[in-house]
Order: sequence, then C-alpha cells, then structure tokens
Amino acid sequence: MSWHDFSRPVTLPSGRDPLATHRVVALDTCRWPNRVAVRLALGANRIRGHEVEAPVLPNAIAIANGKGGVGKTSLSANLAGLAAHNGWQVLLVDIDPQGNLSSDLGYGDDPGYDGGQALLHAVEEGVGVAPLREVRPGLDVVTGGDATDLLEDRVRRQLYGGDTNALYSLYHALAPVAGRYNLIVVDCPPNMGALVDLALSAVSYLVIPTKGDAASLNGLTRAAARFVNTRRTTNPQLALLGVCLFGFGSQDTKLVAKARGQLEEALEGIAPVFETFVRHARKAPDDMREMGLLAHEYLERAQGAPKWYENRDAVQFSTAAAGVASDYQNLATEILGAFAARQNAVTAAA
Repeated sequence: MSWHDFSRPVTLPSGRDPLATHRVVALDTCRWPNRVAVRLALGANRIRGHEVEAPVLPNAIAIANGKGGVGKTSLSANLAGLAAHNGWQVLLVDIDPQGNLSSDLGYGDDPGYDGGQALLHAVEEGVGVAPLREVRPGLDVVTGGDATDLLEDRVRRQLYGGDTNALYSLYHALAPVAGRYNLIVVDCPPNMGALVDLALSAVSYLVIPTKGDAASLNGLTRAAARFVNTRRTTNPQLALLGVCLFGFGSQDTKLVAKARGQLEEALEGIAPVFETFVRHARKAPDDMREMGLLAHEYLERAQGAPKWYENRDAVQFSTAAAGVASDYQNLATEILGAFAARQNAVTAAA
C-alpha cells in the first residue's frame, strides 16, 4: 500500500482555494508498511523482571498534554479530518471520557454514537473494536464518553492486581482493524492516568500541544514525564514527534519566538517545536464546535454565507475563519510530514 498524496491544498467544491498561497509537503514517495507489519509490529521489554511483549501500532499518533484546554481535541479532530480530506484512510480514537470529539465532528446525534461502549466491549471480550464508520469520507471514529470511564476503572483494577498486560488493552482492541488505515490518531484525556498509559503503550508517536502559560507548560512537563516512563516500561519504541503551540495572537511573533526558544532548549533536540502555531480566536472555535465543523469546513460555510449587510438575520461567521483554517492546514502538513519521514526511515531500514 503506498502513501496517499498530501500535497493538495484544501480546495472548496466551488474551486476556490482558501489557502491559495500554501502548498503542503508531498508524501507520495512514502512507502506504507505492509498489513502484517501494521498488525503484528512487536517489540520486547522487561517489566518488573518479567519478559513481556511490547506491541505497537506503527501508524498511530497520540495527542496528549497534562492540562485541558490546550488544543488536544481540536488538533486531533482537524489533523484526522484533513488527512481524510486529502485521501488518507484515518481512524480517530477518542479515549477522553468527556467525548468532546462528538461535538467537534458533529456525530453526537448519530444513532451509532455509543459513548465509548464499542471500545469497552472490545477490551472486555478481547476482540477488535467496531468504529463508527464514515463520520467524514475516509474517517472512522472510535467514540469516547461515559463508558470510557468504565474502561479506565477496569484497567486500574487489573493494574492493582499486578496484571501489567492490561496496559496493552488499547493495542489489542485496535490491532485487528489497524491495517485498514494509513493513520490512527488517539485523542487523550488531560489527566495523566491509566487511559493515557493505554494510549502511549499502543502508539508509535506522541504529539504534545501546549499554550505558552505556566499551567500549560506544566501540563507539557507531565506529559513528557509520562512519555519517558512509558519508554522505560511498556513501549521503548515510542517517539516524540513534536510539540505544537496554541493560543497566540497572529501578531505575537516575539512571544511565539520566546516560547519556541524555551521549548527547544528544554527538548535539547529530541523533537522539533513545529513552526506553525494555531492562533487565538474567540468566535471561530466556539462556532466550529457548536456546528460540528472542522476549520476548513467552517471556512467553506463562511465563504458561502451572505454578508451581514445582505441579510441581518443570517448566521454571522468569524472573520478569523481563513486564518484558523490555514493554521490547521499548515500544522497538519508539518505533523504528517514528520510522521511520513519516520515511516520512510523505518521502511528503508527494514
């Protein structure tokens, strides 16, 4: 299976390109691991003196930070949605009991939305998970919600009983279906608990979004500590793909440069701080979640809407729509480019 081309910009049905000045990196030269490698990629590690298998999903990225409100769910939804929009087959996994992806993608009223029951069932029965199909063309979702709390309780009980293999529960639920997808994105909860351990024990890559305030950076520190612990215990293959910035003003160049410099110094070259940051905007993110639209979809809707002076009763869209859509497009380009480069390196070494 070859990689799909992510070199096309987001283009509206009308033919108008909202990001006409931007062209993303082409991934058409990347070679995709075969299905056996995707489903059976295994490593070995020692945990508390016992030999255990350390299975990972080579096509999976977790999005995590130890603080809420830093852009995790928005990034997960837009990254997965843009990859699917550009022809990739994508699975988005919600392991946050808040289940906010249902709002971001607008599937909360779908009859198939089960609040995490499918994932809980898969873990309990030892079978592959059955995702909600075609939330967008090419995009399937394993939903989260109240049942995800029950999953965390189950894993905690197993861990307290000494069953460290419980940390591979998410891997075993996703592995039977992983070969269908070019990319799996896991949206993690903000608390650094058992659910995050499940995610980091299953995926190959971690992306940490953060804002520039002290609380967000503290959350990043907590996520980084979990990353280090996971590499020492359950998943020595886990790699930090990069850190991305959220919540700066579009003109905050000095503040962004300062934050990026501090992060790069702390990372010591282990991973990049992605060049693109997602700007602060008040109305656009609220509208997007209320309408169940991704950033490029919100822009499309905005461009097709009447102006306020043409119809004072019409829905008014944020003037930041184009900027926010461009930010997510550019950031997705960087993240998926880094992801593809890693996959190329693995394939070349095989």
